[in-house]
Formats: sequence, C-alpha cells, structure tokens
Amino acid sequence: MSDMDDFYIYKLTNSGSGGSGGGKGFGCGWIVIVLVVILLLFFLAGGAGWDAIESLLAVGLLAFLFFRWIST
Repeated sequence: MSDMDDFYIYKLTNSGSGGSGGGKGFGCGWIVIVLVVILLLFFLAGGAGWDAIESLLAVGLLAFLFFRWIST
C-alpha cells in the first residue's frame, strides 16, 4: 500500500513546476486586466452608460479566461 506522503509529493510536482505547487497563474491574463482597467477609467471619465460598462466588463472577463487558457 502506498504512503500518503507519496500522494502529496506527486500532487506538488504534478504541475511540472518543480514542486512550487500552487494553482494556475494568471498567465497572459494580467495584460487583459490592465487593459480593461484602463478602458474602464476612460469609460467612466467619458460618461459612458451602464450598458457600455457592462459590455466592457463582460468582454474583458471572456478575454481574461481565453488568454489564461491559452497561456497555461
């Protein structure tokens, strides 16, 4: 029967990161986060409506998930 320590060692090194563990990082998602925040500030300064802000945040979320998916 295997030892539970073997399982935890496997889980830590399973990601191929050499044992740093953790989960998925943001990857290229940081770029999307910065762009969405900058655009949000411009939208707010320009007096954009709530529909435009909601659309920006929705597209930003989808872009973040996509770029995070392709970078990890």
